[in-house]
Amino acid sequence: MYKLSMFQVVTVTCTSFLPLLFWIFPRYAANSAGVDGQWALLGTCLIALFSAWVHGLLNTRFHKWSGADMPKLVYGNFIGKTVTMLFVPGYLLFIAVSLYSFSITLKALLPNTPRLATIASLTLVSIMGAMYGIEAISRVASIIFPVTILVLGASFIFVLFRGSWTGVFLHPVSISRSISVASQLLPMFFGLNQYIMLSPYYDHRNRNAVWLPIFCVGFSSALILSVYVITIRVVGYEGLRVLAHPIDFVLQLVQLHGLIIQRFGVVLVFISTMFEAVFFANHLWALSEASRRLLQLKKTSERWFIFTYAVITVIMFQVIPNQQIGDWIVLHILVPLSWFYLVIEPSMKLFLSYVRSNRLKSGAN
Repeated sequence: MYKLSMFQVVTVTCTSFLPLLFWIFPRYAANSAGVDGQWALLGTCLIALFSAWVHGLLNTRFHKWSGADMPKLVYGNFIGKTVTMLFVPGYLLFIAVSLYSFSITLKALLPNTPRLATIASLTLVSIMGAMYGIEAISRVASIIFPVTILVLGASFIFVLFRGSWTGVFLHPVSISRSISVASQLLPMFFGLNQYIMLSPYYDHRNRNAVWLPIFCVGFSSALILSVYVITIRVVGYEGLRVLAHPIDFVLQLVQLHGLIIQRFGVVLVFISTMFEAVFFANHLWALSEASRRLLQLKKTSERWFIFTYAVITVIMFQVIPNQQIGDWIVLHILVPLSWFYLVIEPSMKLFLSYVRSNRLKSGAN
């Protein structure tokens, strides 16, 4: 079996929960928390760090088993299969909303291209990547993710010096409001469950299983908070409330001249498309792998799950009529699902694994 390197595990994990969907979360934070938006984001990042720690402990205890097998070991066969099945519809909806956000971003740069045509092309590429398996996905992710972070980081450095200071509140105005809104932003880290799906595919050296997801979430949290503060510097809190995709707007302020590619918008299209393709292929592989293991089918059956889930995702994408419905799905469906997927279910699984282990040991004595 192909074994992922530590760097590949990091890049695959990060490309699972940093799609273009996170570009619209500054607006959610500003709308709900106002001047406490950055503190609400910080609270969400702390919750995600806890979730990453739990996922790391799960991988340490079940280092030979994937995320699809862990529930059966802890809850029993029937309940474990039921819990695993509950992850599939939520993740398909998460991918569909992420694709919708991606299509809106590209529509602003390519106004004459139909959104469905863009997503259909992206879906074909993602299906091919998912069928090649985690080995191909990890190798592409190890290239795409650093390039994306480099371009995004360089862009916001340019923006930082071009924007006018609009002020950032350095202390929370309302702690209760910050905590309340923090609980509504957790879908930013929705794809973190991907980490336990990688468990059988990399060498579990000392402490790596625990610290790798914490590093991924910590690095991503620093990126998200930096982007949020710089966006405030450029457009202010009111600008965040008005703009549907504030980060996309801020990036358009960067114009790189004297290069082969003259306009930064072309670079943005190229980079974001590659990243979204890796993100989509990553989740198609994970969902098909979980379904195959759940039904105990042969490896070759994955391709049918990949194609089926891709078609369902495109249908879900097409059903979303506008940004308002997309926002409603995020706030009313993905928010409670994110708490179940990232915090409640992994914590319960970890707790029960310790309890059942202790009972088995005491029974043996």
